Amino acid sequence: MNTSTNGYVPARVLKFQLGFLLEGTRGQISETELNIPRLRVADDVTVEFLRGAIRFSRTSHGILVQGALHTAIILECSRCLTEAPVALEITLEELYLTQPNSYAEFTIGEDGILDLAPLLRQEIILEIPIIPLCKPDCLGLCPECGQNLNEGTCNCHREALDPRLAALRALRDKLSKPDE
Repeated sequence: MNTSTNGYVPARVLKFQLGFLLEGTRGQISETELNIPRLRVADDVTVEFLRGAIRFSRTSHGILVQGALHTAIILECSRCLTEAPVALEITLEELYLTQPNSYAEFTIGEDGILDLAPLLRQEIILEIPIIPLCKPDCLGLCPECGQNLNEGTCNCHREALDPRLAALRALRDKLSKPDE
């Protein structure tokens, strides 16, 4: 595969010539396995890999795309701000219509080429976690000095208590003492 100058495979590898399916009978199926490293899905979406299986099924209205894909996208951890790959599981199920109409989001051109990139971009964006983490137990940054606590500790005193919570701390201390 030819890669662009930044090392990512261009999205054109997600274009499939399916004219033979359009000329075939309803129910005809074509399947393909994907194993693409470092893929640029769109200008704003790149993934570290894309693996999985896709099934193209001829229907009376077009081609039904179904697939189960695995990928990883590099995101900034919301706690420690380091970049880390975040695994995503993508499930595809979309009908590409042969005749464009007002409700068709995806269509197949007259040339029989099905472009999977717009659908894949949409599904990847929907799967991105709202609060991405480099790992579930990420310790984050020290609020005083900014030290990444996953890489080591700092000498900051982190016992500072919000004065509004002092009453709750007193209650906790009172309840945790044995009866005298």
